[in-house]
Amino acid sequence: MRLCAISLGLISLLTGAARGAPPALAEARALQQRGALREAQKAYEALLPELRSSDPAALGAALNALSQIASSQGQYDSAAARAREAADVHRALGDKGGEAHAIQLLGVAEIYQAHYASALHQLDTALALARTIGDREREVAVLNNVGSIHFHQARYLDALRAYREALDSAGQAGAAPWSMRLRRITLTNLAALFQRVGHEDQAIQLYGELRNAPEALTPNEQARLLSNLGDLYQSLGDPIKALETYRVAQRLLAGNEHKQARIRVLTNIGIVQALDLGDLPVAVAAFTDALALAEQSGDRREAILAHLYRGESLYRQGDAGGATRNFEAALATARQLGTTEEQWKALYGLGRLARSAHRDEMASTHFRDALSAIESVRAQLQLASLKTDFLADKRDVYDALLEILLERPDAAAFFEVLERARARMFQDRLAVAQPTLAAVQARLEAGTVLLEYWVGPRSAAVLWATREAAGIASLPAVGPTLGEISSLLNEASAGTTDGWKRPAATIGARLLGGIPALGRPDATHLIVVPDGALGEIPFELLDAGTGSPIIERFDVSYLPSAAVLLRDSSDRSRFWAPPWKRQLVSFAAPRIQPASHSAAMELGGAELSNPLPASAEEARAIARTCPGRAQLFLGNENLKRHLVEGAATGVPLLHLATHAVADMASAERSRILFSPDREQDGADYLFLKEVYDLDLRGVDLATLSACETERGKLVRGEGAYAFSRALLSAGARAAVTTLWRVADEPARDFMAQLYFDLNRGKPKAEALRLAKLRFLRSGTALRHPRYWAAFILTGDGLSPIPRVLSWSTLLGVVGMVLLGGSVAAILVRNAAASRSAGRSSPGGGTRP
Repeated sequence: MRLCAISLGLISLLTGAARGAPPALAEARALQQRGALREAQKAYEALLPELRSSDPAALGAALNALSQIASSQGQYDSAAARAREAADVHRALGDKGGEAHAIQLLGVAEIYQAHYASALHQLDTALALARTIGDREREVAVLNNVGSIHFHQARYLDALRAYREALDSAGQAGAAPWSMRLRRITLTNLAALFQRVGHEDQAIQLYGELRNAPEALTPNEQARLLSNLGDLYQSLGDPIKALETYRVAQRLLAGNEHKQARIRVLTNIGIVQALDLGDLPVAVAAFTDALALAEQSGDRREAILAHLYRGESLYRQGDAGGATRNFEAALATARQLGTTEEQWKALYGLGRLARSAHRDEMASTHFRDALSAIESVRAQLQLASLKTDFLADKRDVYDALLEILLERPDAAAFFEVLERARARMFQDRLAVAQPTLAAVQARLEAGTVLLEYWVGPRSAAVLWATREAAGIASLPAVGPTLGEISSLLNEASAGTTDGWKRPAATIGARLLGGIPALGRPDATHLIVVPDGALGEIPFELLDAGTGSPIIERFDVSYLPSAAVLLRDSSDRSRFWAPPWKRQLVSFAAPRIQPASHSAAMELGGAELSNPLPASAEEARAIARTCPGRAQLFLGNENLKRHLVEGAATGVPLLHLATHAVADMASAERSRILFSPDREQDGADYLFLKEVYDLDLRGVDLATLSACETERGKLVRGEGAYAFSRALLSAGARAAVTTLWRVADEPARDFMAQLYFDLNRGKPKAEALRLAKLRFLRSGTALRHPRYWAAFILTGDGLSPIPRVLSWSTLLGVVGMVLLGGSVAAILVRNAAASRSAGRSSPGGGTRP
């Protein structure tokens, strides 16, 4: 869905005209309040020359207004420039209120530009000024702005605290004329926050409260609120309520000058009609209305989108001619404006039309042109949207081209497009070169087999490669079904019998059969690059036709993309580190208080409330196996801020034994539990988006010993937004995570065994395999996969962790050096004495 523009707390209050200011200033302000922004902007700008020479107070007010209007129209550089000038004017006048307003507007412009650190600095300054002069209205507005910064950076608890503080401050204002409106805007922000983190009931409750008393909001603000509520209903699977809500928003926006908001509501209506209700003719009518409104307002970008939406609807209706005309119109305008997003979507539409007409060469050309447009702009790392776009996903374009390439097998060409399709955001973050098959093969060690899977909408394949050879094998029946995968996971994660073996054999035959490299006797290492739902499968359990799981023969590691193999390894620490150097940093045993003490429970939920008594012992046991120095953050010291502030930077081993939640619906809500930093809170959370921002350079292995940390929202082309790729993106060389819930005490024993083998110098994947085999062959209840198969390794699994010189070895070496030095000194002294004795004795001469 396309969201209507919502402020999310980006509030900029209108200040009254300066005393004695010209009437024209009041007229401009009236235009602004009515929503006639372009006319207001012209009126203010016409006044500037006169005000600069005669009325600095009015000048500051006009500049503030121009900054606010510029932000509303997306002119953020102009908004920032106007705000800076206004701040200087008000500062020279000693007007702290005007200065606070200007600095707030500067912070707003920087939020829109995603300059969050600078924006937070500006808003802190504005907040301090507002509190100095007792301007509670400004204080509430700025606190909402601060909450928005935290919201955009996934610091949801900080956002919650800022919004709560804003509500408290508004409540203390009593019956002030502004308090009701700002309170409602703050509640709107809270509702959006709850919506983001999956507390839909709380969000709906707040939206209902706001709808029942809308008098404090403008019609435009009410419409934006309703648009968000419609999105919420749509995400909850209630298109009827979503459509009703959009219709109300549409009526509120009728005749409003905010045409972009009207267009977006129309677009959302069309998407619901097309996707959820299957009424393509009505959807076409909605998109046609959106196109007319865009053309009427001269908004060429919105016109492009309307053409694309109409083209997609007509394509699905089977109207090839109408679809072609709309896609071509969108492409022509997109090229004029230089907008790559719209270009590739139009090209993809034209490519599908060509493919339907059996013109594969033309289709291939369109698809390649679309991919060139997609890859001309490197995407910034961000978590994928919750919403399904009516138009194409980028992965659709790659899949369409791969289907054509699969019909004429060329392993190198297939691999090149497959890697371009895979984990683009992850690859961008790693900043590695686009891999070629030859380059990847050169990095494969002897005995290693790379299996890179592709699951398209109608076909599937696996590209296999060793150092010497490569090939493509088509997968029968498009690979395993979701039901078969679910059966394997259920039996492996919760069963007590050997019921997992049957689905493991069925899936193994489909995914591993027909790959000649697996039959080589020297093959012992398996690197798996899964695709889509295949990422949920523990390949170690699969039976390749031998009657036993492949863990009996292979160690297995996983990669989001084969490009990881090309990551520069020059920063690896392969020397023997001294024993005083930190080898391990561990966080464990978070302090958990009852929910009644927790402000964070509103976002965290009760699922993380069970204590973890064995996790502290797990951390201590691991520390005992490490010859280097260990730093443990346990109990009250298990604080998120230690990790965020760089406690693990440069330390080879990072271990977290705690609770975690991997949210399958929203990557934004996946989080790791820490102890509260403040006594009054019951928990603190590190959200997934924050993990990407950690500094884990120098970490050779990051282990997240918690439940389901290798699961997450599945995004086509990107894979699951799991913690492993976030840890690798932050700089870790490898990560151990889990596919399902793991019991506290068995996890402790498993980790102790894993680290024992790691510190014996075993490669990471082999150490993990040995730990699994010891459980599998234990002859106890621990032989069942539920206790060991959940742990998987992502990243570099074929190298050992950096070694640390033990104190005993170091003292022995020092002793040998000292002993050698002493012996050498004795020998030198003896040699010197001999030479001295030779010089003082009678010399031998010839006989006379």
